[in-house]
Amino acid sequence: MNEARTIPQACEATLAALEADPLSIDAATQAHLRACPACAEARVQWLALEDAPFALAPAGYFDHLPTRILRKLPTRTKHRSQMGRWLWAAAAVLLMTGVGLTGFWLGRANQHPMVEATLPRTPREVQELLPEAPFQDTEDAMSQLSDLSKADAEAVLQRMETPKNVKP
Repeated sequence: MNEARTIPQACEATLAALEADPLSIDAATQAHLRACPACAEARVQWLALEDAPFALAPAGYFDHLPTRILRKLPTRTKHRSQMGRWLWAAAAVLLMTGVGLTGFWLGRANQHPMVEATLPRTPREVQELLPEAPFQDTEDAMSQLSDLSKADAEAVLQRMETPKNVKP
């Protein structure tokens, strides 16, 4: 089940040449690289591993770097400082207004309630203040009498006229 993978001899020779020096290769290795994409990819990886020399900075580059960076930063304008003053003034006004209103309402909350002498209420005033009961009949007898037919109304009136305690 375990099969050993072998690399062709042409690829082994090319990889050995690339390992020695990936920049300068002979004609046989170049011909193999054109035909074999795996070896060409291996050469690209070897070239990526090569150390590149660092670029040299001009004399005094790092000495003058902070001043060059500071020159590129924007400078402050007076417009910003004026805006900041107005902003602070508005915040102070809002703070003082909030403190004043809070003190005013706290003072009103701690006042003693005013007591006034009043006369006792009359039954009529008490009746006006009481809410209507939901299931109480508010109609009087005369309004009920007007709802009856004429014959029924006369019969009720006749009954009311005859005394109940009279013995014949």
